[in-house]
Amino acid sequence: MTEYDQLCLILSDEFLASSQNIMVEKKEGTHKAQRVYIDDGKREFIRSLYRFDLEEKEFLCFFDKTNDSPEGLRKFCDYVLLVQHNNKTFILLIELKRGEISGADKQLKASEVFIEFLQNTAERLHRDFSDFNFNRSNVVLRKIIIKEVKSNKTETKGTLIDKNQDIISYKSSGQFPLAKFL
Repeated sequence: MTEYDQLCLILSDEFLASSQNIMVEKKEGTHKAQRVYIDDGKREFIRSLYRFDLEEKEFLCFFDKTNDSPEGLRKFCDYVLLVQHNNKTFILLIELKRGEISGADKQLKASEVFIEFLQNTAERLHRDFSDFNFNRSNVVLRKIIIKEVKSNKTETKGTLIDKNQDIISYKSSGQFPLAKFL
């Protein structure tokens, strides 16, 4: 069983995105939702797109929800995309942004802590029950901000992605070329 399979078994299907091919971010007060289509480049990657949105479903129920809670306690990225490719499991933490991207880094870093918990859980299951054989060296984590570009005039297709950055900022007019991030 791959690390991808193990992580998918740990995560509840309840949080699978309603569409596995499009990421949507709706903001109150804006007239149009940001839509980003996942472009596999006809490779048909094995992948699962998860949506952890506190507006839609409660998933941080053990954290304080009151105004007295610490700032940033309940922050999380918009999507988690798990992809199996070349014997590796890629975990892409994705934050969609329309305007200012300030604060996106904090959401991605908070989400990284959640991913660390998932990996620790898989390792514990292996250690305590031998159900899993989780190997972190087969897992690659990427934190990505997808900044909306208003028109197709801004060329993004030839954009090189520096995968060594802690947080990758990508400008998109509605497409997310998945293979570039693997």
